[in-house]
Amino acid sequence: MKNQSNYYKEEEYSGICVVRRKNEDVDDLIRRFRKKFSKSGLPKELRENMFYEKPSDKKRRKKAQYIRLIKKEEEKLDKLKERSIKYKQKQKRLAEKEKRKQRRLIELEKRKGERND
Repeated sequence: MKNQSNYYKEEEYSGICVVRRKNEDVDDLIRRFRKKFSKSGLPKELRENMFYEKPSDKKRRKKAQYIRLIKKEEEKLDKLKERSIKYKQKQKRLAEKEKRKQRRLIELEKRKGERND
């Protein structure tokens, strides 16, 4: 027993632990455990370490992943630029519409003034 305590200390244990709450269903408990487990990144790490991957293949995969990420970010930026351009065009159209409206009102007031004279 004494030797065993040297190898295992409860305060150092850092595994994924889920404690059952009062009146909690087993399905909910399992769901919480799965969520914690997936957020910890262990499944991804296990899949990566399942087979040996040559360092050159690893570099190639990471580079391709990085390129995909950059393309995705560029597409997002392009969409944002398109949205901003459309928004500006819409604002311009609304401003022109408002100017036309103001001109019409001024003309109507002039006509009323001419009729009253």
